[in-house]
Amino acid sequence: MYIVFLVFIFTMKLAMSVIGALATKKSKGVAITEEKRCKNYYQAIMILWGMAVVVFIMSLIGNISLADIGFRPISFNYSTWFTAITLVLSGFVLAYSLYNLIFSLASKKFREKKKADMSDGKGAADIIPRTKKERRLFAFVGLSAGICEEIVYRGFVAVLLQAVFPGIPIFLVVLIPSVLFGIGHIAQGVSGIIATGVLGALWMCLFLVTGSLILPMILHFIFDLSSTFLLPNEQATT
Repeated sequence: MYIVFLVFIFTMKLAMSVIGALATKKSKGVAITEEKRCKNYYQAIMILWGMAVVVFIMSLIGNISLADIGFRPISFNYSTWFTAITLVLSGFVLAYSLYNLIFSLASKKFREKKKADMSDGKGAADIIPRTKKERRLFAFVGLSAGICEEIVYRGFVAVLLQAVFPGIPIFLVVLIPSVLFGIGHIAQGVSGIIATGVLGALWMCLFLVTGSLILPMILHFIFDLSSTFLLPNEQATT
């Protein structure tokens, strides 16, 4: 049963990645209005929570508890060096996220520089919010991603991998979901795949060393939230 769940998760993610990439290619060169960007945010929110609901249903069928998935108190059970390296790297990501968030709120010059850096239209530029309405929705997308993606790609997939392949090396438990997570961002280009894959690996390590999804969810949300005010304010376009 667990292998069926695992194949389903992988197939669902790959299918969504292909659909997302095709949609991005189709819209290339087309101006994205506030209405279009907000529609994309609504779709992302629905997909994220839909995936979480599917995971909870499969958990009930497979007798997998919330504690198994990662809804449990933080406890450090791994080796000191692995824990230390993971926490230090997580600290760097947190510092970077807070730096972006604080300076994007406080400095117009910082926002203008980020806009210039994204002027080539590559990567995640099209998904970054510009208006007040977009920012409100984008913040909720970040919250949804922080909760739902950690449930699916860290907690649930880790349980399935260890159930289907007893004795699987930890580096594969980290690597396999991270590759899948990176491919899921194919619409952001090669750099987006690599960056999100690396972040996914770090969040999986954080999940493993703490035995809980709490810190990965928080870090994931703050990282996504840090892009909310990254670009200058714009008037809504229709």
